[in-house]
Amino acid sequence: MAEQFLSFLFTARGIFYVVLFFGGSIFVHELGHFLAAKRRGLRVDRFSIGFGPKIFSWKGRGETEYRVSLLPLGGYVSIPQLAEDELLEGRTPPESRVPAKKLSYADKVVVFAAGAFFNVLFALLCASALWLMKTPTTEGVSEAVVGNVARTLETRAGTFVTSPAAQAGILPGDRILEIDGEPVESFKDIALKIALGTGRAADGSPAATLKIRRGNEEFVREVFPVLVSYNPRSGDYVRTLGVEPRMPLVATDAGGSVPLPEGFRDGDRIVGVDLLDGAGTRRVHSLSHFGDVLELSGGSPVSVVVERGVPAQEISVPLTPKYVPARRELGKISFSENGARRELLLVPAPDDLSDFSETAPRRNLTVLNALPPESAAAGVCVPGAKVSAVSGEEGGIVAVRAPKDLARLFSGKKQTLTLFLELPGGERATCALADAEAGLVPERKALRAGLLIGRPVKYVRESPWTQLVDAADITFKSVAGLVNPKSDIGVGHLNGIFSIADTYYEISFDLRRVLMLTVLINVNLAILNLLPVPVLDGGHILFATIERLRGRRLPRRALASVQTAFVFLLLAFMAVVLFRDFSRTRGNADLRAQQLVSEHQYFR
Repeated sequence: MAEQFLSFLFTARGIFYVVLFFGGSIFVHELGHFLAAKRRGLRVDRFSIGFGPKIFSWKGRGETEYRVSLLPLGGYVSIPQLAEDELLEGRTPPESRVPAKKLSYADKVVVFAAGAFFNVLFALLCASALWLMKTPTTEGVSEAVVGNVARTLETRAGTFVTSPAAQAGILPGDRILEIDGEPVESFKDIALKIALGTGRAADGSPAATLKIRRGNEEFVREVFPVLVSYNPRSGDYVRTLGVEPRMPLVATDAGGSVPLPEGFRDGDRIVGVDLLDGAGTRRVHSLSHFGDVLELSGGSPVSVVVERGVPAQEISVPLTPKYVPARRELGKISFSENGARRELLLVPAPDDLSDFSETAPRRNLTVLNALPPESAAAGVCVPGAKVSAVSGEEGGIVAVRAPKDLARLFSGKKQTLTLFLELPGGERATCALADAEAGLVPERKALRAGLLIGRPVKYVRESPWTQLVDAADITFKSVAGLVNPKSDIGVGHLNGIFSIADTYYEISFDLRRVLMLTVLINVNLAILNLLPVPVLDGGHILFATIERLRGRRLPRRALASVQTAFVFLLLAFMAVVLFRDFSRTRGNADLRAQQLVSEHQYFR
């Protein structure tokens, strides 16, 4: 009951932010049409807040009916002079079919463009508020320096390949200056330009050309990004290099609560490691890179180079890394499904997944993941599901609390194992695994420095104009990627109302991030609505312009047929996007659950 209640609260909070910010963005768009129509002397029969059946309404001083409708996402404006658009804007009452005045070309352009104009104004308002509050960022994300290079990438669950960055010989500390001839200013630019890239190799695979600075040397390197799935349900394959941003490594004692190794001080900035092998200091650029360099020591003493004081001075501090438990022992069940071998990983997570203390009770094994994710077992054994008991072909139902219990009871003989599960929502289920055998994934140790590393966040003022230009640049590049056959971005990557609600919920802890997303959404709405496509505002302006050039109106019947056809095309397009978007939202929930469970396999 508690989990269901929390789920309701989370859903309610997501709905609240969608209504307030996304619905507000659509409302502002319609408000622009309304005010422009009133200003131009047009008759406005109805201004509705929301869509669908009326909840209540009232009449203003003029002819306009103001109403609140059932679906609280945006609204619409009913203008008799635009009666041919009533499929989208609401049917005009019969008594209002006679226009109050004849529409001029300027009237049409102003009214149709006003919606986008108001979205830009709303985006500017949010961007100005964000400028006053400052934008949260980190030093590494705001620059185009590689912090670490992944050795491998998981393109889809259980499938690993050498990362393109590693293949191309990119190293931590490299500064990427250009991608496909376009300048790069931040790590965000790197991810965006690679994802939206259209370069192709001779065999048709994705390709990109990077201009790199390493020290005082500049060179050009061709890389071949791979498509990585970032969502287990919708896929969402995106071009990826396999690089991480640079991360400042600042030692902290957490206000005196965590002792630092001898010789270190709170605020020391770690810049390098000397392995005392005669090769000199190796500069480190991220936490994972620091860990990789420590692994090279094999546990032998090293000298950590830190920057200390103002002005900063480099100081060498002796340190002996120690092997400490890094990952817990995991349970593994190998089984057969449709003639292929599958795998289920189980972690000894606590009953309360939000409790990361070592003393937390662990009375069940918890599903980490089932591979591949499209297997039938993965549909039942979802991340976060608790395995309360297991039964084999011999003996009764037994409880398993640790990986060793699982291996001791069900290894050495392939048999059908039935898992008794408690799903994250509280439901109970069973899953039969054929030809199954249990085993262990051994505990893993890693070399650690024994330092607590802080993650310093800095707040910068980014001008409202810069924010709008950046949002417009992302929108134009995304649209170009959608229509470019050489791009790997398609309709399936578009976010709908479900993903937008999910994103607002995820970032609702920080109003600044909410404002950043709202700026992007409003610039998107403004640009997309002005595209010269029938049904959209830009399409209406296009038709009005054609009529202006022809000197006479377009045939009403032909125009209505085109509008109707595009209405149905738009509805079909939205249906496809929403279906894929719903799958993406469910996949995001799976990823969050898997990430939370996955953190319990590591010792803290």
